[in-house]
Amino acid sequence: MNTDLSDLEKLNELKEKGILTIEEFENKKKQILDSSSTGQKYQNQIQNIKDVPAKKKSGCLKIFLIIAGLLFFIGVIGAIISPKTEKINTESTNEDFLLSEKVKTQEQKIDSAKLQNKKFNELSVVEQVSKLEKELENKNLTKIQKEEINIEIKNIKELEFAKKNISAWDGSNPKLERTIKKAMNDPDSYEHVSTTFAYKKNEVIATMIYRGKNSFGAKVLGKATGTFDYDGNLLEVKDN
Repeated sequence: MNTDLSDLEKLNELKEKGILTIEEFENKKKQILDSSSTGQKYQNQIQNIKDVPAKKKSGCLKIFLIIAGLLFFIGVIGAIISPKTEKINTESTNEDFLLSEKVKTQEQKIDSAKLQNKKFNELSVVEQVSKLEKELENKNLTKIQKEEINIEIKNIKELEFAKKNISAWDGSNPKLERTIKKAMNDPDSYEHVSTTFAYKKNEVIATMIYRGKNSFGAKVLGKATGTFDYDGNLLEVKDN
């Protein structure tokens, strides 16, 4: 572009000096300008050729950024899920260890006892009793340990019996009451006074005091004794 300008200036000097006519000046100027236009077109073509790789590079850059974004997203999700999975695995491992017979520190022994107690309480009453009775088969138990297990079995049975067979309203046993009413002269006169329960090894003795009319129509106190198994079945009734 600078060369074209210099040529035009020289051409103008020649015209001013009279060496070139106006017509010759115009022809020469046109030639220079035409040559400049062709050069510009050539430069534009070169620039267009250079732009093609740039566009391709831009497209590749977009693809790279998309892939990088996806990998970053997957990494974030993995980071969120991984700690939870690790925590579950760790808890499972710790639980297995605490329930094992491996050597433990004093703190771990306490945690082990708590965990065993929790697991035990999640069992049904039948499963609890069965588990304890199985422990009694251990020949390495001391006499005191066996007594403690037997006491625990008895307590579990008592609680279960009371929950299912003793009225929360007045402490009576519905089965024993129905049996006594059927034997009374006037069942409608029945009134419950009190009931106590004695828990034996394999049975429960219920002693009930009640009030009702005798054959003469007078209200008197009566006493009945019922024998139950721990499943709540009424095995025997004595009306004293």
